[in-house]
Amino acid sequence: MRMGSDEISIGALVEGLDFDSLLKALAARRGYEPAFRDPPGRRDWSDFSPNAFGFAELDGRVDRLANLLLLAKPQAGACVAILAPLGPEALVSILASLRAGLSPMLLPAHAKEAELLPIIERSGAVMALGVPRIGELQPLHLLRDVAARSFGMRFIGGFGARVPDGVAALEPLLGHGATPSALPPAANRAPIRVVDGHSLAGPFTVSEKEVLAKALEISRVLKPLASSRIVTTLVGGDLAALATGPGIALLTGVELLPLGLFVLDDLRACLEGGRMVHLVIPAALEPALARSRLGGHKSLTSLVVTRRAGEDDGLPRLDRPDLAIVDVITHAPERVEIRRRNPGSA
Repeated sequence: MRMGSDEISIGALVEGLDFDSLLKALAARRGYEPAFRDPPGRRDWSDFSPNAFGFAELDGRVDRLANLLLLAKPQAGACVAILAPLGPEALVSILASLRAGLSPMLLPAHAKEAELLPIIERSGAVMALGVPRIGELQPLHLLRDVAARSFGMRFIGGFGARVPDGVAALEPLLGHGATPSALPPAANRAPIRVVDGHSLAGPFTVSEKEVLAKALEISRVLKPLASSRIVTTLVGGDLAALATGPGIALLTGVELLPLGLFVLDDLRACLEGGRMVHLVIPAALEPALARSRLGGHKSLTSLVVTRRAGEDDGLPRLDRPDLAIVDVITHAPERVEIRRRNPGSA
């Protein structure tokens, strides 16, 4: 299939870019500006208090974790399984794995032990990283039990204070302090592995360039400013989630705020913060947004709606001619289509 001229130009614009080069540039030029913020209600569903950090601190945490992962002497391109919502811990884990020349794989947070084991075995993961709690779920206990039955797993690391026996506590090693010697660029960038959150099929591979190309395609419609904020309600780690959240944030230098578990009061607080908000939601949430007062909020600047191919799109939609609205259609975890629904006032 021949590529259109627009696809070729987007591919050319992201040629040679990767998450590392973008983060290092942001850390050098805008180190103290906000890169990441936790939702205000995070303590209600996790063991973490809401936190925020700038590009320089994010870069430092990524460097420390990358060095730690390399202490286990994994083979280049080895898989690192990650069980955490698309929040600070998952983002740091993804970026650190790539910086260390490893292949990150974000696991579906809702999967059971019997479902995770085949995914980990198929991926050949040798390491796993996770958080202690997501609501009633206990990811670190789950990872520890799965690793005990997996042939290749050699290291399990846990964020936070409540790390169970048999899991290495990462926080003492990743907090403030001297940053280790910067790692040289990985000779070969390992792919990101994605899993279908519905069928649990996979993993499939996607490159950083593919993520950034989709992020750029969406950004051309949204036109995010450094003073604005991306708020995402997605929790998975497929191409749609990576491109609309971390991809756009690193490509444009905009603050990323993932809600983790969707809470309406958290979204209301994000919109009341006085920042321009680019909101990312699954299609199932759009009818509720369309009927709520939040759908007409003045801070809402653009909307990205993710849906699976063939998913019913006859549900009520947000009617805001002034907004730039983009539909991200997932045909497969590693393949998405971008449709510009509404160009907005810009």
